[in-house]
Amino acid sequence: MLWKSVDVSLRAYSFLVEGMGLQDGRFGLVAHLVDDVPTLQMMQSAETINLFNVSKIHLITPPSRNDHGKYSMEVLAEIRVVAGTEEKPVYEFLTEDGRLYTSAQM
Repeated sequence: MLWKSVDVSLRAYSFLVEGMGLQDGRFGLVAHLVDDVPTLQMMQSAETINLFNVSKIHLITPPSRNDHGKYSMEVLAEIRVVAGTEEKPVYEFLTEDGRLYTSAQM
């Protein structure tokens, strides 16, 4: 393990990516914490050297972005770019249970 703790934003989304890849020189189950959509998209398209297959992505929402009053982790179904924001993307995150979140600033 290269790190023992990670700073997580109190206002932004992050993602837990599960899949198959290389860890400690062995092929097997891996998990990565990702804090931006471009990196997540790169992992999904298998452009990272140590991740071969993404099986599940969890959206981690901070308390300020959900109605739970605490951090929440939900399985992500889809990421969309809001129309008209292509130059500076605003993303919509749709979870498997139908909740919709946005990356737009509050």
